[in-house]
Amino acid sequence: MTDDPGSVKTHRRTLAEDPAEAVSWQHLAVESYRAGKGRHALSLFVRAARLHGDGAVLERQIEGVITPALNQALTLMQNGQVDQAAAIIEPLAEVIALRGDFAHVLGVLRLVQGRDDEAARFHAASRMEDSGLGVALAGIARHRADYDFIGTVVIPVYRMEDTIERALDSVLAAVRYHRAASGDAGAKVHVCVVDDASPDDTVSRALRWARAHPEQSVAVIANNRNRGAGRTRNAGAAAAQGRYLWFLDADDHYLERHLFLTIQTLDAAPNAGFVRTGMVFDAIDADITQDWRQASENCYPGNLCVRRDCHDRIGGFPEEAPFHPAVADDVAYSRALHSRFGGLKISEKTVHYTMRPGNALERQRVEMTGGPPSAERQRPDSRFLAIELLTQRRLYRLAADGPPKPPSPPTDAAVWLEKGRELIRGQQPEPAIAVLVRAAALDPANATVWFELGLAANGLNRDALALRGFQAVASLHPDAGAARFNLASLRFEQGALDAAARHLWEALALRPEHAGSLFLLGRTERRRGQAAIAQGILRRAARVEPELGEIRAERAEAALAHGHAVEAMEHALHALALAPALFDGHTALAGALEALGRPDAALPVWERAIRCNPGRGEAFTGRAVNRLIRRFGPPPVPAPRAETGRRLVSTSLGWHGRFGNQLLQYGVLRLYAAQHGLTLEVPHWPGRHLYGLDDPLPGPALPRLPEREVEASVMASLGGVRRVAGGEVLADRDVTAYFCGDTGFLAPHRDAFRGFFTPGPHIRPWTDALTARLRAAGRTVVALHIRRGDFGWGPFWMAPESWYLHWLDAVWPGLDQPVLYVATDDPRCLSSFAAYRPLAAKDLAEPIPGAEFLTDFHVLCEADLVAVSNSSFSFVATMLNRRARSVVRPDKSRQALLPYDPWSSPVLL
Repeated sequence: MTDDPGSVKTHRRTLAEDPAEAVSWQHLAVESYRAGKGRHALSLFVRAARLHGDGAVLERQIEGVITPALNQALTLMQNGQVDQAAAIIEPLAEVIALRGDFAHVLGVLRLVQGRDDEAARFHAASRMEDSGLGVALAGIARHRADYDFIGTVVIPVYRMEDTIERALDSVLAAVRYHRAASGDAGAKVHVCVVDDASPDDTVSRALRWARAHPEQSVAVIANNRNRGAGRTRNAGAAAAQGRYLWFLDADDHYLERHLFLTIQTLDAAPNAGFVRTGMVFDAIDADITQDWRQASENCYPGNLCVRRDCHDRIGGFPEEAPFHPAVADDVAYSRALHSRFGGLKISEKTVHYTMRPGNALERQRVEMTGGPPSAERQRPDSRFLAIELLTQRRLYRLAADGPPKPPSPPTDAAVWLEKGRELIRGQQPEPAIAVLVRAAALDPANATVWFELGLAANGLNRDALALRGFQAVASLHPDAGAARFNLASLRFEQGALDAAARHLWEALALRPEHAGSLFLLGRTERRRGQAAIAQGILRRAARVEPELGEIRAERAEAALAHGHAVEAMEHALHALALAPALFDGHTALAGALEALGRPDAALPVWERAIRCNPGRGEAFTGRAVNRLIRRFGPPPVPAPRAETGRRLVSTSLGWHGRFGNQLLQYGVLRLYAAQHGLTLEVPHWPGRHLYGLDDPLPGPALPRLPEREVEASVMASLGGVRRVAGGEVLADRDVTAYFCGDTGFLAPHRDAFRGFFTPGPHIRPWTDALTARLRAAGRTVVALHIRRGDFGWGPFWMAPESWYLHWLDAVWPGLDQPVLYVATDDPRCLSSFAAYRPLAAKDLAEPIPGAEFLTDFHVLCEADLVAVSNSSFSFVATMLNRRARSVVRPDKSRQALLPYDPWSSPVLL
């Protein structure tokens, strides 16, 4: 574009008549640029672009202007003139594409301004990974991750070498529980151990523990001489991180729910300054009087969670001489805290107060259990008088100078009950539980409170609390059949079938024609192996509710378990006539057809069941086994069963969880069986064909154990704990569990675990050919698992493709002849990775009928770099992968893919 003086005048006359004439502004911008007026030219270009919206034209004309402008902006920022730099480049952001140098300089500006999220976005757009901006942003993210604490546990120590590690273990267990229960895998709590000039090995043990647990933030600070508990706690509080403070004496320990409950409660109650929980008073817990329990729980610091600003505003723990050595400093602190701030109380016991020689619990145990006052309380002591005077002095000062305290919480259980219901209606179950716990503590005889608490806790799988709530209702109203039905439902879900059956018989004694109780009892008895009893009960249920398809489907399962396949088919067809989309009806019908030797007719029924509920394992397994038998014939002949006393059965394998989780369940149970000389019995599942496994089929029914009991016992045993839950081996039991927690207990057994899943003779040629084709495609195989399909709810959240792309952008340039493979159940997502020319299952192998998923799984087992989804499918693949040098997974808190160890990480986040 060229202009002469005459044309410039023409453009100016045009603008005088029509200020919105974009082309004339553009001509004047070019003229200003040629005249050396760069900043003025920029402003004119921006005005032109805003009017005609053609950013492409602007960028072609602005190339010679923008670089000097960006350099000028950088110079201004270096001289501290940040606002002036912003005035130059911010207007351009509206019209220039955010890439290259422009995005980089704008990112630098936003970083200096403290707008880190925008800086990160502009840095990504610049694609300048190795720039100083990228390093600075990474440093900020790391700093945030390192110091983003919820709060700090302060542990004062003096002569505690025998118990400090137990206290620290309890904090770590409580942190892990909070992460799992809250769904916040990145939640962090700091620990500050304060040495009060301890002469023994306490500090060395604390340091050794801290260095052995680098994942837990721990600071160890020291007094150079003994200063007492109050000053020591204050020193820890002064070095604290985060918004909350906890105080734990080193000879006591937390129960795992302590941090979770206190955090959830204070987060939901911004007007409360602190929260206290119940305590376990060591050996005298069952005998302590109610007055002593209440008094102790209201002053002991170990069951307290307090906001840091509330601690600071009352001046912390008293440090004057009469309080040292430790006498009543905790009482004085609590009186000051309670005088200025409203607090909450949770009745659940979450802290264990240990009795040891010479401590307050040991000295006062007789009085606390109803005996005469201790000797120290019977004689007058001027020291205690001084303590009272100093406490009154502090209370007076706080009343005169302190700000008004927040309103105290209501003391009427009805108010808390209504608040709890309101939170439930607002879909805030965790705060609702904290509020309902408060209501129950205020009015323990209120059955409505306990019922609401039981329902809320059950909805969050808080089994112990739900059980307590429903048990309280049943105790308060022994003639209430509904309470026993709720108890039974909960125990059934927990896998405690004997207890469920007992409660259901009690419920039916009160309400003989309650269809729900009859249905659930029939299902319970069937799972207990009592098929004939189940059939009789379900016949009664069908007479009461003849139009309920679920009852008919359950009758079909009971008939099938009793060997009556024709009757099972009739009931299943009846169930589907009543409810055509009933998953249980389709699985019962498919199972009956299989039992009648009609696999061709069963296959489409399995597929219809999958469409009804793609997340359930039964239909997935039924379809897979059906098609694998068609392809390869019967699986290996099952080995003979072991004798009584040596059996371990998992009748639910293949029915709870799909392929990845089935491998995890089977591997864990096989390891446990081998450890204890047992023989594992499992039903038909894909592993028999795919890995040549020949375990015995389940024989006569065995008692079932609750899932959590099984999981705790098996994990403890494989993890090296000598005494497992109940102290007995799980011989002659029917067991099930998902084992989706931390895999650290499996690390010593990794070779044996992997050995179970060597491709069997049917598929070995297929896997060898697949591996060869994969390796021929590139020297470095990068595999992604993008899980969609039935994902997107609860713990099965989906990470966006952008996280995977950002990770690929970072690692790809440094790889030797890389090839990308995308394992996915949604081929539409492949387009997001088009720039990398990805391979997919269809490019490498013909799928195995019934095991169409195996191509993806095998590649994930063979790749050199693997990025998984939040799924047991790809997580277990990385456990079996012997060659991967890098495995990463999505992390919600960091909004990115982060490295993990498959043998020391939770399976699901």
